[in-house]
Amino acid sequence: MQQQPAHFAYRPALDGLRAVAVSSVFAYHLGYGWLGGGFLGVDTFFVLSGYLITSLLLVEWASTGTIDFAAFWVRRARRLLPALLLVLVAVAIYAAVAVPSDELDRLRGDGLATLFYSANWRLIWSGQSYFDLFTAASPFRHAWSLAIEEQFYLVWPLVTFACLRIARGKRWALTGVCVVGSGVSMLAMAALYDEGDPSRAYYGTDARAHALLIGVLLAILLAQWKPERGKARMFSKVAGWAGAAYMVFAFIWIGDTDPWMYRGGLAVFAVAVAAVITSIVQRWRYPVRTALSVAPVVWIGKISYGLYLWHWPVIIVMTPARIGIDGTPLNLLRVAVTLAISTASFYLIEMPIRRGVLKRRMAIILTPAAFAVAGLAVVVGTVGATPPPEFAQEGTVITAGGGDPSTDTSIPTADTVPVPGAPQRVLLVGDSVAASLLPGLEAVVNENGMAFGAAALPGCGVAGGVTTDDNGEPFEWSEQCDANIASTHERVLMENNPDVVVWLSTWETADRIVDGEHVEFGTAEGDRVLTEKIDEAVVRLSSGGARVVFLTVAPHAEPNENDLGDTNDGDEKLARLNGLLEDYAAAHPETTSVIDVVEILCPDGDPPCPAEIDGVRPRPRDGRHFEGDGPRWFAERILPQLTTASAPTA
Repeated sequence: MQQQPAHFAYRPALDGLRAVAVSSVFAYHLGYGWLGGGFLGVDTFFVLSGYLITSLLLVEWASTGTIDFAAFWVRRARRLLPALLLVLVAVAIYAAVAVPSDELDRLRGDGLATLFYSANWRLIWSGQSYFDLFTAASPFRHAWSLAIEEQFYLVWPLVTFACLRIARGKRWALTGVCVVGSGVSMLAMAALYDEGDPSRAYYGTDARAHALLIGVLLAILLAQWKPERGKARMFSKVAGWAGAAYMVFAFIWIGDTDPWMYRGGLAVFAVAVAAVITSIVQRWRYPVRTALSVAPVVWIGKISYGLYLWHWPVIIVMTPARIGIDGTPLNLLRVAVTLAISTASFYLIEMPIRRGVLKRRMAIILTPAAFAVAGLAVVVGTVGATPPPEFAQEGTVITAGGGDPSTDTSIPTADTVPVPGAPQRVLLVGDSVAASLLPGLEAVVNENGMAFGAAALPGCGVAGGVTTDDNGEPFEWSEQCDANIASTHERVLMENNPDVVVWLSTWETADRIVDGEHVEFGTAEGDRVLTEKIDEAVVRLSSGGARVVFLTVAPHAEPNENDLGDTNDGDEKLARLNGLLEDYAAAHPETTSVIDVVEILCPDGDPPCPAEIDGVRPRPRDGRHFEGDGPRWFAERILPQLTTASAPTA
């Protein structure tokens, strides 16, 4: 076996591999479906980091017989902190200027977690929130992988030193730790994987460590094995080609929710990356190494850290509504802006600091100061945080009205005259969309001499069943919805004794579990089961003589400033739901009617609906929920139809 030389030569092809990794992640975040496995670029970075850091540590041990921890961590700080602190300050300014106040609290936590390299654990501990379904993505969401790498940089020199000291410079102890650690990490990922919410397995340092450790094992192997000739060289070439082919396959055809990836698939990919690294660090000519060593590719790899840091905030800020373009032109502009910012950061800030422009004494003073300034910027930039609106809080029942009808103060008696033929008591039921309409409808109904009541459950449809995501896993609030919806309706019916019940709900478009069976919305069986659940709800809501009036659900409005411009396939489901409601009302005219609100919110016809109508933005947050002047504006336009629709059909 040959010994590791007391130096570690620069390999341009490794920067080329970094370019492949960051480009795949960028394309994945831009939403290009043909690169569904682009998220694996992060795993490529993990393997590279494990290999490079361990190689440097082994070289240092071979040269000096020890590891200078302080020098190692200072080098890492010079490499990582300047660009990161700059991003934190930039996002803090963006938060102060453009982020809605009810999202600032979450953003503050994300920013501080990013600063202290714990973003991955924050993503795990924060859990899945109903509010997250229609809020803008955090500009720090991508920082989870940086956190895992930094945690590795803090711990691994200590582990390496301890293993080499115990083994008196031999590598058997370090190898044993890596082999056992990789196996435990892979088992942890498989055990922690939850198909409904894979966050714990995806973001956990323990579950992700195997990719880093596979890179470490490669460094140990190549420290003493040089496949320079004969069978070893041939094996290295074949393995490199196979690894490169598998990486291409994985980037294109593997999905981020494929269960098998959490049961060894990510480890297989890491081994493929290790095979590619093995082949491209050798001195003999090799097409893969040549391709990865092309100057523009190498340059992208050199600035890949900045590209990764900046690309996601740029995507978040440069939305279609802000920029005025969409699709490929917008994405090309995002790429250009990210390249420009990353290049400026690299040459004006990162490289000068890495080359020692700050003298030791100045660095000792400025580093903690810059760290504190970035943290303060995040805190100050998120001042004024407010709670999310009521309709964005799962587990709550938003009600209005109720009580003794004879003393109901919601019925104006002095300044209003009831509209002839209009219902005297109106009850609104539904989900978060109904909850967002509630203030406007209550005001308009009261002003027209009618009593108003409501029972809206965010995250819950009016029809029963346990709603699930596309993978068939219930949302964490779904079982509570199914358990409470009937009793809640019975209570508000008793309290309000309505003449008409207004039904506005979008969650009927979700798949659901009914009587233990998973039912997919949009199928013939799904239509049958949902129609039965609608009938059960109508019978319940009309049991006191009330008439049920369905409001159809309009397609989404044009994107707002916080909308990334993702394709919205929910409109087709809403159209199908509207058809089911219309068919049900046609078959049950004695108890139900339909008000088609699509022409109100989509006067031009096809989706997306205009963001602004008559000078009002009815659904400014996410194109679904009413806010601002929207609830009242919409309520005023449906009230005449509500009066007509509430009359029994002959």
